Amino acid sequence: MRSVGAVEINSVRDQQSDNSFFQEWTAKALEHASKITLASPGRGSATESEMKAASYVHEYLSRIGTGNLRIQEFNGLRSIWFFLALTFGFALLGHAAFWLLRIPLGILPALFLSIVAFAFSGFMLFSKFTFRDFPFRNTLPHGKSRNVVAVLPARKETRQKVVLISHLDSHRAVIWFASDLLVKAYRLLSMLAIYGVLLAPLVYLLVVVTGFIPLIWIGALLALVHLSAWFTGMTADLGLYSPGANDNAAAVGTVMALGERILAQPLQHTEVWLAFTGCEETGCDGIKVFLDAHQKELSQALFLDFELIGIGDQLSYVRSEGVVRKKSISPEAEQLIQEAGSELAIHPLDGIGAGVFTEIGVVWERGLQGACLVAHRDGSDMLPEWHRLTDTPDRLEPEALGRVHAAAWNLLQKVDETAIKTGVV
Repeated sequence: MRSVGAVEINSVRDQQSDNSFFQEWTAKALEHASKITLASPGRGSATESEMKAASYVHEYLSRIGTGNLRIQEFNGLRSIWFFLALTFGFALLGHAAFWLLRIPLGILPALFLSIVAFAFSGFMLFSKFTFRDFPFRNTLPHGKSRNVVAVLPARKETRQKVVLISHLDSHRAVIWFASDLLVKAYRLLSMLAIYGVLLAPLVYLLVVVTGFIPLIWIGALLALVHLSAWFTGMTADLGLYSPGANDNAAAVGTVMALGERILAQPLQHTEVWLAFTGCEETGCDGIKVFLDAHQKELSQALFLDFELIGIGDQLSYVRSEGVVRKKSISPEAEQLIQEAGSELAIHPLDGIGAGVFTEIGVVWERGLQGACLVAHRDGSDMLPEWHRLTDTPDRLEPEALGRVHAAAWNLLQKVDETAIKTGVV
């Protein structure tokens, strides 16, 4: 594991030129990330390993005197892949109905059954990836999961609230994530699979209406894509979990270090919530449970999500995301992020790939303000070590952790300064 050179904490600009940031807090973040990662071979959603990570966070925060510390237990989804297998299974039924039932039932009844199957598949996808309940959810494997939540009070009257989010679980190291080339293929095939649920019935309808038979081979191609998606969903959980150092123990360690620093240096008029969530990798169950319990009291809060922030020389914020529909950062939150990261050359990241979501997507879907920070290599939008077996603590970079700590601390200061001046942000 790399060590952090000792530096004096001066201005952010001096820290950047010295290529070392906030040494004490960076070291703490790195230590937490390493301990969480090495404590188990992988922290699958709603598994014992995920629970161990939650216990580590809770015990440490309790030991350093964090008040108003609580645990939210819930029944979380164990696998997103079984959901995808079920969903694309209905898409395959749509293909099969059109191809196999035309002769015994007739072309129109076959087309009708095909459209019904595709419509149900599309409804499943829309419900899941707009973070709503979906049919057959209770038939999928679930397990005990938990969030760890802490509330750090302002020194004086609370005028603004900020929520720092990081998820505890790690993902299966599925073959599609094993290299950058495969990730690019995954992004393309994910887009074809998802939007193919809408395109395939349209193609089959055009075949019937126009009689232009060659169109049917587009449907056949989409059927192969859906078969690939279904097969991946059926087999993905046979593999190992990623160790999850960068995704997302680095973020958990960073939020823990920020929380400890806030305890030592409370903000004047800004109350800070720490939300360490479970089951993010299977569809953000943890943040949904958190918001179900606290959305009313946090309706005016600023949410800051941390994802894969431990590797890379470029710090960015996600400008937009959405698996089935696009959601974007608000102008107010974007301006605040840009100002806080101006001396760190923070950049916008327009979309993070098809089939990709973060917990900030849940925040945006509910009409709340927030931003998601990520780190990556300059000139590439690939997220380092995303869902890979090589996502180990020795690959984490102190400079990346320091950079995100500096940006987050600057943002907290700016929020607090505005609260002091006006009473609101």
